[in-house]
Amino acid sequence: MIGQDAFRRMHVGALALCAIFLPWSTAFLSMSQMLLVANWLAWGIANRDLKDRAVRSFTWPPALVFMSFFGLHLLGLLWTKDLGWGLDLCRILLPVLVFSVVLASSPRLQAPDMRTILLLGAWSVIINMVISLLVRGSIATDHRELSMFISHIRVALLLCLAIVVFLRYARGPWWLRIAHWCAVVFAVYALDRLQSVQGFIILAAIAFIWLWRVSERWSRTVAVAMRVIMILVPGLLLVWASREVRAFRTTPLPENAGWGEFTSGGEPYTFDATNPQRESGRHVWTWIAWGEVERTWRMRSDRPLDGNDEQGDPLRGTLVRYMTSLDLRKDSVGVMALSDQDVRAIEQGSKNAAHDQGRGLRHRMDVVLLELGQYAAYGRADGHSITQRLEYWRAGLAIARRHWAIGVGTGDTQAAFDAQYVAMGTSLAPQWRHRAHNQYLTLWISFGAFGLLWSLFSWWWPAWRLGAWRDPLFIAWAITFGISCLSDDTIETQTGVTFFVFYYALLVFAAPRQGDQERPASNAPST
Repeated sequence: MIGQDAFRRMHVGALALCAIFLPWSTAFLSMSQMLLVANWLAWGIANRDLKDRAVRSFTWPPALVFMSFFGLHLLGLLWTKDLGWGLDLCRILLPVLVFSVVLASSPRLQAPDMRTILLLGAWSVIINMVISLLVRGSIATDHRELSMFISHIRVALLLCLAIVVFLRYARGPWWLRIAHWCAVVFAVYALDRLQSVQGFIILAAIAFIWLWRVSERWSRTVAVAMRVIMILVPGLLLVWASREVRAFRTTPLPENAGWGEFTSGGEPYTFDATNPQRESGRHVWTWIAWGEVERTWRMRSDRPLDGNDEQGDPLRGTLVRYMTSLDLRKDSVGVMALSDQDVRAIEQGSKNAAHDQGRGLRHRMDVVLLELGQYAAYGRADGHSITQRLEYWRAGLAIARRHWAIGVGTGDTQAAFDAQYVAMGTSLAPQWRHRAHNQYLTLWISFGAFGLLWSLFSWWWPAWRLGAWRDPLFIAWAITFGISCLSDDTIETQTGVTFFVFYYALLVFAAPRQGDQERPASNAPST
């Protein structure tokens, strides 16, 4: 009894360490997995059923189907040329086997253990962001720098899941409820500081599904009214977003840009009628008298106009964007109208007087709209995450259509993209020519349409078979993971694949569940 309880406690402890280290260190994360496997082996040896446990894992249909996702990558090595790349990807995907084999052949967790593991993981990412913001919050020049330990994209996913976990376990003593709600508020604030558009989309999707399900308990009239509103609001947001994008793609008319007009000093205004860039709704490259701007700027600042601001961006562009946000013409009168605080803000790299630059979701939305406008006008995508993805997806779809049946193999994805970029004459510089940044498209390119469909089946069917789709926590995780795959190759990094397989196996194979008739009877706890 004592020995069996020790193995069970070590099993729970190793899972808790995996949850804790996920937002911190891949090295400690790997050691946690090694501890999990070592305890599983020792447990099996002590019980004299190690062989039976392994056989159950590889013959139990839900676990076997899920592990077939790893098998698909091994199979894809048969028609790949770059075996080095393919084998490295298979190495990254080894946690699929680790967590599937161990959790599918071990007793399900008790409810208190599950609660502890999930809350430790949630608090871990909160502490991670508290430290990151304290250390880098005031010095970071880019939102990506706010995540000190792992990718800011992965941190955003963990924050979204943490919010759901805190709300799920919000009951308890008053001090615990307050702590959980404070953590939720901080997590939302951290997502804003990370400028995670994806994170807020995930939260909106989770809230939508939750409200839709909860409305089933209400009266028919209230439920129908709520669901109509829930459908209309996203539709109106899409209409607004499409109008904003169209506005940022509209170029200025010459008669509204300074054509034929002169400054008070007699210099003609110049403008760029091909550039749609806007700031605070106004076209930037209009009403410009460069001679007056340069002469007057030397009177206001020691920083040369042809140099860079403190964020490393061209000062000339920063100045005209800032002045546009104030609705000032770019001439001597406009430059002199700037306050000393405005001049210092421009030197520091502030592009807009209306809001704090470099912070928050609103700034990120402005940057995205700017990127889309420049991409539509000039095809410029280098260094811009959103428009680069448009080029990645354009190239990826061309590859997928050409190799639609079985794909290019596990290791040849990058080689296929390199060749496609040359064939399509992309504007991307060589250092920006990456892969799809869309997990679904990557799977289609690697294994063809049939491989993509099987991958989706291997994720969906075990959860459906074991009733996980009735668990709100699993639904929230599935939404988080599913949306992340639209804009990133989530499972092709160690942190990303561990986020995928750890929480999947935990919520599907290990979560407490009554009446689990699918689980092999011999998996019951030993006494």
